[in-house]
Amino acid sequence: MRISASKSESMVLARKKVECLLRVGEEVLPQVEEFKYTGILFTSEGRMEREIDRRIGAASAVMRALNRSVVVKKELSWKAKLSIYRSIYVPVLTYGHQRWVMTERTRSRLK
Repeated sequence: MRISASKSESMVLARKKVECLLRVGEEVLPQVEEFKYTGILFTSEGRMEREIDRRIGAASAVMRALNRSVVVKKELSWKAKLSIYRSIYVPVLTYGHQRWVMTERTRSRLK
């Protein structure tokens, strides 16, 4: 297997900041505190609050756009509006939710 060291980074999952040098050949990979993979933010602390904040922010932006363009349309039935909401807003909010730890605080933030 070939690893492109120039395109690679490393991250250590730990509660406290830990330095761990990872070498590929002669090169030491840079260590990062966070990275995005398939649109999901991973942090070295393993916590998901920032990712949940990002999802809530993205969903809020979608909701504002839907309110300006869809909700105000009198021609659309409530059923059609609800269908649009379920097909656009809910997936934006819940993308990557399989990794979230659902506490009461998280549940209340998502409502």
